[in-house]
Amino acid sequence: MDTPKPEENSDFKIRLEDDLPDHKESVVLDDLDREILESHIKDVFFSYNDLADKWGVTGATIRNRVNRLKALGVMNVILVMNPYKIGYTTFAIIGIKTDSSSDVDSVASALLSIPGVTEMMMVAGRFDFFIHYVCRNTDEYHRFIVETLKKLPGIANVESFMGLDIYPRKFEIGAIGSS
Repeated sequence: MDTPKPEENSDFKIRLEDDLPDHKESVVLDDLDREILESHIKDVFFSYNDLADKWGVTGATIRNRVNRLKALGVMNVILVMNPYKIGYTTFAIIGIKTDSSSDVDSVASALLSIPGVTEMMMVAGRFDFFIHYVCRNTDEYHRFIVETLKKLPGIANVESFMGLDIYPRKFEIGAIGSS
């Protein structure tokens, strides 16, 4: 018996790997690529020449590999600032529920364009997104919620989780395997 295929205009669609956006497609990494990634996790300013000597390649090879990993979207070296040190002492994680008729990609683009939104994640559960927001004080935060966020098209509901403290950022995923 043949398995029925979903209609083109059906809400049920199977996404093939070929249909994934570029930032979600996996890439093949070899051992040198994985060591470059692990070296960047340990120390973003690691010596390309030291790693090149360890692997018996040139510094240019390591630099080219790093550039390739960046171009493929595997890694992005970014600056992470301590908000306290630059006068941003108020921060929150905000759960956002979108209207059922809204285009989530449009809402996501609008949210990411707002100054102070430092991170965003689409989630499953009672919210559609969690954003991290930082600002100078509670007055600025109040204006953000009332004048910006709640007036954004496609937003149905927001719930704030005010931060009490920020701990040093950590992004380590352990040994970067080939699977």
